[in-house]
Amino acid sequence: MSVAQLLSRAAAMGVTLRLDGGAVKVGGPRAAREALRPELAAHKPEIIAHLRVAANDATDCAGALRSCDGGLYLPWGPYLSPGDVRDLRAELAELIGSIADAEGWSASCRDEVLVRALRGPLSDLLPNLAHFRERAAQFYAKCQARRLLRSRAWRADDDLTNRGY
Repeated sequence: MSVAQLLSRAAAMGVTLRLDGGAVKVGGPRAAREALRPELAAHKPEIIAHLRVAANDATDCAGALRSCDGGLYLPWGPYLSPGDVRDLRAELAELIGSIADAEGWSASCRDEVLVRALRGPLSDLLPNLAHFRERAAQFYAKCQARRLLRSRAWRADDDLTNRGY
């Protein structure tokens, strides 16, 4: 029996199926659920795939386009090849490492930030890069300002000494 036939049979018996995370939740009359349980268990991966497709079709994705493989994508996002993603993640790891060294983070703090940033969803990659680039730029600007202040303070002390103060 195909998944479509099984699902139509379940609907005819008053049984509803829905996804809850990775689990299939079955509702309806108990006798009907018990009668269908072995067949549903045998086709669980196909049922999950069918319910995910149905959920994606029902989702309002204003502006989304459908690719040739059937997936939805947003045309205003940049296209990133796997190599681009790898390079951007390497840059992110380097930025986080340099900020952690400069600010004296503990090893556990550094590891936690790295894991969250590098294993997070791809949609977080570019915002994370922007955040840590800005944070690094601010840190290096503060360091440069401190250097300039130290050099000016030294010159001011030297000028005062030369003037006889």
